[in-house]
Amino acid sequence: MAEGRDRDVYTAPPPRTPVADRTTSVPNPVTFLQAVFSYVIDTPVTFVREWIESRQAKNKFYYYHQKFPRVPDLSECVEGDHLCFFEAEAQWRRDRMVDQQIVEICRERLGACKQREGPNQFQNCAKEMEQLAQVTKAYQARYGDLGVHGNSRTCLMKQKHRMIEERKAQANAS
Repeated sequence: MAEGRDRDVYTAPPPRTPVADRTTSVPNPVTFLQAVFSYVIDTPVTFVREWIESRQAKNKFYYYHQKFPRVPDLSECVEGDHLCFFEAEAQWRRDRMVDQQIVEICRERLGACKQREGPNQFQNCAKEMEQLAQVTKAYQARYGDLGVHGNSRTCLMKQKHRMIEERKAQANAS
């Protein structure tokens, strides 16, 4: 390619609009309104936002690292303390979700082991099968038969009835 361009070959097309005389033309109202908006509204709002962000940058909050403090169990709440009841219910729901995820993780590990081992799955995945059986049994003992609308009170009553049955079984065995 040539060093420079040949202006005789590639001529610029003539302008389609005539150049207006700058001294007699009226300024564009849109550019004036944009400038007014920028100085009156946008600049102060941007300043306040950046000031707030600089204050918040010191205290970073990561929602996925949130740790809830343990609250008293429903059996430890005083009668009529509705806030304690609410906190115990929220704690129970979090515990139930954690236990559901533990069962799901164990199930996924067993599935991955079965997929990886193929025909030798019964021999090589015995540890995962035993772990899943233990976790599922513990989950069923605590949350089984509660249904969709189970709450901390019904779970506590189930636990109480289970403990009474175990105590009766121990008394009958001795």
